[in-house]
Amino acid sequence: MSEPPRDSDLTLVQATKAGNDTAFGKLVKKYQKKVYYLAYDLIGDYDDANDIAQMAFIRAFEKIHQFEERARFSTWLYRITVNLAMDQHRRRKRRPHESLDDNIREVERQKIDEQFEAGRQSERDLQTGAQREHIDAALQKLSEHQRTATVLKYFHQKSSKEIAEILDCSESTARIHLFRALRNLKKYLQDVQDAL
Repeated sequence: MSEPPRDSDLTLVQATKAGNDTAFGKLVKKYQKKVYYLAYDLIGDYDDANDIAQMAFIRAFEKIHQFEERARFSTWLYRITVNLAMDQHRRRKRRPHESLDDNIREVERQKIDEQFEAGRQSERDLQTGAQREHIDAALQKLSEHQRTATVLKYFHQKSSKEIAEILDCSESTARIHLFRALRNLKKYLQDVQDAL
């Protein structure tokens, strides 16, 4: 059996376990944008997404010795990110409405949004800003597992098998989450269309 390439995820994980912090830095560099985009797509807030992404890498570093090398590192890291986003979403649901600072924060978000969207050209080509807002609002109405499965499938091009691994469920359960999510999204978006 041939050895994995020097900078493969497995090699970098093994080096990190052996105490090489630089190896973990390479993993962070490789996955930081993907983890941030996943967190943002799940939670819909730039600040929270940034916090979740940072916490995901901290948690991965702290628990790297628990990572079983027969799994893919990216799947394990995505699972950590998804769990943190779900926790944040639950906390946000319990949190009362924010203060009057919302207007100022919205202006700041719009500025960040312009920079963020430059990196998401293909997504912008698929839908206008208003359509994306409706989709984001509809996504937030889905159950945690439905939202996560949808984001992983359609925003991050993950297969049903990969979604099942990330959600720690069977592949058939992942497909059920997707089926129900699409049915609910269709209903939510139709309600928006009818209201216009």
